[in-house]
Amino acid sequence: MPEITLPGLPAMVQAARRGVRALLEETGCARIGDAELVVSELASNAVLHSRSAGADGSFTVALQVKPGWLRLEVSDAGPAEVAHSTPPGDDDEHKRGLLIVDAVADRWGHTRPCGQRAVFWAELGWEES
Repeated sequence: MPEITLPGLPAMVQAARRGVRALLEETGCARIGDAELVVSELASNAVLHSRSAGADGSFTVALQVKPGWLRLEVSDAGPAEVAHSTPPGDDDEHKRGLLIVDAVADRWGHTRPCGQRAVFWAELGWEES
C-alpha cells in the first residue's frame, strides 16, 4: 500500500492532494477528483484537530487500489481534545469536512488500531470499462 507521510502543517494538505493524484494517475482510477477532495478534507482534519498538528507532528496518507475500488486512509496522532461536534451553521466556513466526505465516498469511517493513533478512511468505487 503506497504511503505518504507529511508534517502536520496546513500547507501539507495540498502536498497530500498532489501526492494522491500522482499515485492514482498511474492506476486507472476513475475518481481521482473525488479522491483529492476526500484526502483534502481528512488531511485538513489531521492538521487542524489532532495532536499531529504543527511542525513536530505528522500525518500519513495510505492508498489501496484494486480494479474499480480505492481505499484512502489518513492517520494522525489522535484527537487534540475531546471533540464536541456541533452541526455547522448556515454562515460557518468550517465544520463541513466529514459531511463532504460522507457525500462523496461510498463508505467511510474511523478507527484507532494503534494506541491513540486515529485512522480515518474512505472507499470509492467505479465501474471498470
